[in-house]
Amino acid sequence: MSYNRFKISSLKRHIPLYQSVMQRVFHLLADGDFKPGQPLPSEWDLARQWNVSQGTVRKGLSELAARGILQRYQGVGTFVTQQNWDWGYYPFTEIPVLQQAKTEQVWPVAEVLSVTVAVADEETAMQLGIKIAEPVWKIMLLWRTGYIEVAVDELFLPVALLQDLNVRFMRRRRSFYAFLLLEYDVLMDTSRQWLWQTVLRPEIARLLKADMVSHALCIGRLSQSVDGVPYEWRRRYLQLGNQSLQLSGSSAEY
Repeated sequence: MSYNRFKISSLKRHIPLYQSVMQRVFHLLADGDFKPGQPLPSEWDLARQWNVSQGTVRKGLSELAARGILQRYQGVGTFVTQQNWDWGYYPFTEIPVLQQAKTEQVWPVAEVLSVTVAVADEETAMQLGIKIAEPVWKIMLLWRTGYIEVAVDELFLPVALLQDLNVRFMRRRRSFYAFLLLEYDVLMDTSRQWLWQTVLRPEIARLLKADMVSHALCIGRLSQSVDGVPYEWRRRYLQLGNQSLQLSGSSAEY
């Protein structure tokens, strides 16, 4: 099968070629050409079809593997995983039992709830390096495993960097980080993360179908472009229930 329908002229040439490789893979993922569990063609085949060096393809695929989108097995090949780049590296599993050698990994699926303009509070302004009350995009995501609500994300991004985000993002509804790479040529990396205990606000508790007086875990994540520009401050409110997060071991199984 040919994966060369995306002409090089349709991809922006001012970004590194390995990022163009990443863009092509995301296009194929979004169009259903590459599905979870499916092996990708060899580096040599992709390099030939896309008219780039094998080293460029290897770097692009390695970047996607580092973000959990692909899994590479020595001597076997490169496979698409179940992981959503936005979620991160940790799948859900059942509460582990000491005698149990392996538990099934479950990756949550995101639903975009809203994209609105808000003003940066003190915490968001400090993390993004902007002024308090400066306009920011606020994106709300609800994560589910099956029919169970497991997390709510609040994303905050400077409007000044992504002025037309609202219309374009709501239309595409891909992984947000993949969207930034495809539409803005911005490759994101996690800069810092924090974990703390909090009490859920009524809005978040309602989405998670949780008790407002119960304590919950919140993960704060600051992400920036590869050239060091802060783009996103994200707060994730977690409801684990009878599940756990697998924090080590192989987390990119297909």
